[in-house]
Amino acid sequence: MYMRPWRSALVVKMLGGSTSYTVLSGRLNFLWAKSGGIHITNIRNGYYLVRFTSGFDFERALTGGPWMIGDRYLMVHVWDKHFDPDSKEISSTLVWARLLELPIHFFHKEAVMRIGKRIGKPVRVDKATEEGARGEYARICVQVDLTKPLLSNSALMGRNILYNMRAWTESA
Repeated sequence: MYMRPWRSALVVKMLGGSTSYTVLSGRLNFLWAKSGGIHITNIRNGYYLVRFTSGFDFERALTGGPWMIGDRYLMVHVWDKHFDPDSKEISSTLVWARLLELPIHFFHKEAVMRIGKRIGKPVRVDKATEEGARGEYARICVQVDLTKPLLSNSALMGRNILYNMRAWTESA
């Protein structure tokens, strides 16, 4: 019951610096409040909690990056009850992974999401992958654990599948 208002909330933090609440609020309202409203709370240690009234806006904010405020990247995470703003360590992030040299019969959402589990926690595939509009590579957004080594490839049916990951350096 107490956690209900936080189910559609993101924790955000600027990497390599900070900005004022006013600047951040203005920019995030411009970028994210397309279908509904957002409420931003400054919690501490450079972290902000952003609550959404629209599920569409929440999903877009979570997976539509990269997000930048000025020349700094904005880390975006789904809020969970174990979040501790006093912890200095950022232990996970969202990345877009390109799955290269993938056999053509794996170019559908379910297969790509399953392969994405080898990299981290799958969030979504991009539109071109979902629609089967591109055969050179598939793209998937995954949450990766930064305390573990990132995979660069794995075997799939005897074939080596390469992962080319970019941490919020390309847009969906």
